[in-house]
Amino acid sequence: MDANNPISPDGRTYHLQTRKGDIAQHCLLVGSPERAEMIARTIDDFPISVVTTGMGSASTAIVLPEAVYSGAKRLIRVGSCATLWRDPKPGDSAICTGAVRLDGASENWAPIEYPAVADFRVVSALVVAAQRLGLPHYVGIGTTTTCFNEGQARPDLDGYLPPRLQAIHDELVQRGVLFYSMEEATLFVWCTTHGKDIWAGAIDAIYGNRHTNEFDVRGEEE
Repeated sequence: MDANNPISPDGRTYHLQTRKGDIAQHCLLVGSPERAEMIARTIDDFPISVVTTGMGSASTAIVLPEAVYSGAKRLIRVGSCATLWRDPKPGDSAICTGAVRLDGASENWAPIEYPAVADFRVVSALVVAAQRLGLPHYVGIGTTTTCFNEGQARPDLDGYLPPRLQAIHDELVQRGVLFYSMEEATLFVWCTTHGKDIWAGAIDAIYGNRHTNEFDVRGEEE
């Protein structure tokens, strides 16, 4: 295999072990295998693939090119997040229009000034679907971080949070950012820099509310 492009002699990608045509054009990206299995059981009569990215920007950055190589062109992240707004409740949904780039990985493809934006057609479709299903949902900008704890202004095991991270958190709240997660900016920048025909969007179940200090794992099924 070519070390710069490790495709097997029979055309399989190194990590996903998929070949061209193995993944449907419409592809849902999830963090956990359990979530992938749950979603796959609910899809009938429409060719949709569900691909596990793992957690965070680094593993997402590995999966994206292999998924697109194998056929994906319409990618929607289905995950979880913590909101920075007061009103959303655990179990509500957050639809992402764009993301603050604190992920690190996206700097491999574009300078930090390059915006991380969802495709407007995907955002519109997600909003329409949520409205039709009667799901409580919010639409706004997310922040993609490199880690779940300190990167999202949670103190470490000693109760310490570096002041610079608290300052970033306060600024994000002040500027109206809707939520924290760990994948959106990576997804959006990769897709917009790798072809006009690759569309990306994201919808997350809200598990935590950082204003009200609530956390409840709800909304996955919806």
